[in-house]
Amino acid sequence: METINLITIKKELSVKASQQTAFEVFTKKMDLWWPRTHHVGTCPMTELALDAKPGGRWYSKHEDGSEVDIGYVLTYNPYELFTLAWQINGDFKYDPNLITEVEVQFIAEGAGSTKVIMQHKDLQKLGGTKAVESMDNGWGQIMELYKKQAES
Repeated sequence: METINLITIKKELSVKASQQTAFEVFTKKMDLWWPRTHHVGTCPMTELALDAKPGGRWYSKHEDGSEVDIGYVLTYNPYELFTLAWQINGDFKYDPNLITEVEVQFIAEGAGSTKVIMQHKDLQKLGGTKAVESMDNGWGQIMELYKKQAES
């Protein structure tokens, strides 16, 4: 029997914000902190859109008027857990037949502080380590941008 090595990127940080604020900045204000350089469209991104509800669409809008799907909301549990279906493959193209999961937990650490744990799971489905290494670095940058926005 063949064993499959599960690959997960994990980023954990403390945010100086309430659990509710930390959750809402991640789910409802993603466009404010997501870097414009991180997209899979064919021209510059103008907006990152997320319909923050179960089954809600996650996509980017671009200068030429196009919209490019990224995935959709799997779990929406205010203010504790949020999970997205990531449907971007190892070549950084949308693939409707692929799902890896971006799970984000929000754990209250006391008044005005929240631990945020982001895990991008099942990355072995991308078929190689080069994309995963790039994504690990990217998620580190993205989570720092999120933290700055949540604390502002």
